[in-house]
Amino acid sequence: MRNLTLGAQTALESSAVRPVFLVSCGFYDQTIYMWTGIGNLSWNGQTWVGVGNLGTISPIAEVIATQAQGITLSLSGIPQNLLNEALGQVTTAKQAQVYLGFLDNSGNIIADPIPAFVGLMDQPSIDLSTESATISISVENRLSDLNRARGGRYTEQDQRARHPNDGGLKYVAWLQDQFINWRG
Repeated sequence: MRNLTLGAQTALESSAVRPVFLVSCGFYDQTIYMWTGIGNLSWNGQTWVGVGNLGTISPIAEVIATQAQGITLSLSGIPQNLLNEALGQVTTAKQAQVYLGFLDNSGNIIADPIPAFVGLMDQPSIDLSTESATISISVENRLSDLNRARGGRYTEQDQRARHPNDGGLKYVAWLQDQFINWRG
């Protein structure tokens, strides 16, 4: 078993196991902390808001091969009048983290939930019903970034767009049309 604390191992071996997921998502101007229960939960210096049955997490796959795995986080029950505000907060390339934790008999978190998934959020998708909406956000493992094409060229314009005061590629266009006699 991963690096479970003694308290978590004891919880797993007990007759009543109370697993929970804690999810933190970085949005445009803040990080939102949610968990799969009801009410507020304090852990790691944060207050985690319970979403109960309104939030879902797709299965988290763990494979032996080195390949990118992703998950989908969904939050339903969003009133349509708040949909634009919710969508305005979603930005890509912010981090989402999912932790697996356990509760004790009193409903308190047992020390040190384990990270179950860490990735970067992608574009959201929306499913509208008559009164509310469901927003689903794909979260991709950092390995998926290796499959993306990198933009950029070795030109002065591209270099100056990234670093306005860098003239290191100033003569690249001129150099490609030059004949250089290497024989001396």
